[in-house]
Amino acid sequence: MDGDTRAAQAHIDSLPEPRRSQMQHLHDVIAAAIPDADVTLFDYSGPLIGYGTYDYENSKGDRAGRWFSVGLANRKGYISLYAMGQRDGANLVEAVKHAFPGAKFGRSCLNLMKPELVNDEAVADLARESWDQFRDGFHRFERANA
Repeated sequence: MDGDTRAAQAHIDSLPEPRRSQMQHLHDVIAAAIPDADVTLFDYSGPLIGYGTYDYENSKGDRAGRWFSVGLANRKGYISLYAMGQRDGANLVEAVKHAFPGAKFGRSCLNLMKPELVNDEAVADLARESWDQFRDGFHRFERANA
């Protein structure tokens, strides 16, 4: 287990129950679905576990950094599941939101209000589809016309 993986595990271990078990379960599902993805602990409005990191640069070329293809974060009232992938010119999360009943969603984020009800295969599918798009690095996506 490398340093980042240890830091992510220490973060999960530090959480109170039942959140610790919920985060551990989702972490295990994601890690099993994308075993070749690295694990990195980010600070994004608090600790966030990122899977499958990649380097990016904005379209102007004036900002670059490192980000994740799949993310998992403990928030006060829910667990956030992030996916940076796209499908048919739209954010992947928007395309698969039907598989996460009861979750609230944003452009690249599902807020799991009752994580114990989430279907493991839906999480694994989301992780695989997102990671498949970033495994070979960042590629600029074309947005669908609204």
